[in-house]
Amino acid sequence: MIARLQSVDNELQDLELEKGDLPKQIEAITTEIERLESRKTELDNQLAEVEKMRRENEGTLQLQKVKLEKYQGQLYSVTTNREYDAINQEIEGCRSQIESIESAQTNLNTEQESITGQIEPINMKVQALQGDLAEREEELKGKRADTESEELELEHEREKLVVRIKKVIIAHYERIRKARGGTGAARLYGGACGACFAVVPPQRQAEIRKLEDIILCESCGVLLLPEEEHMPEITEDEL
Repeated sequence: MIARLQSVDNELQDLELEKGDLPKQIEAITTEIERLESRKTELDNQLAEVEKMRRENEGTLQLQKVKLEKYQGQLYSVTTNREYDAINQEIEGCRSQIESIESAQTNLNTEQESITGQIEPINMKVQALQGDLAEREEELKGKRADTESEELELEHEREKLVVRIKKVIIAHYERIRKARGGTGAARLYGGACGACFAVVPPQRQAEIRKLEDIILCESCGVLLLPEEEHMPEITEDEL
């Protein structure tokens, strides 16, 4: 059964290869969209904070202008030099506040323009990537539709095989298969391991052909199986 499991896994791997690098392309585009959208969120938050500060400054600016106008009007009604100096001091304070706020508003306007200038190209890039993503997803969908029924049949067969094989064997097979890019078991080939082509001693070959025990390749660790012509008519129940 291990031999058949390896065959099923090979067929599934071939079907996956037919999809090319579309899954990786889709993953890469999705990751880039998420990165850009995260950056845009940061910029949106910065922009909201700048706009909030601008509104607060605008309110304070209007208040100072009202106070300035009031103090300027009071200059015509003072009767003493002391009152005149006090109102002039208030006027200068208002003018200083107004100048400071107007300078801050200029800086905030510049910052707002800078942030807006960063957001626009991000929006354009995300829009382009979303279009690209939609095309690749549609292409992958078409490829999957062509192989869906075959994949389902193979996956179903794989599930039935796995439950009939000893857990310790499956665990080793899966570990080696993952490490070797899909190969967890291999037949003897010309007296050598069919996976790494390391020579297998004749005595070990004889033991492998008996199918009485689990034998691993001493070089690459795959489960070794006899040549196809040496396979018994029954099944590899213990494998």
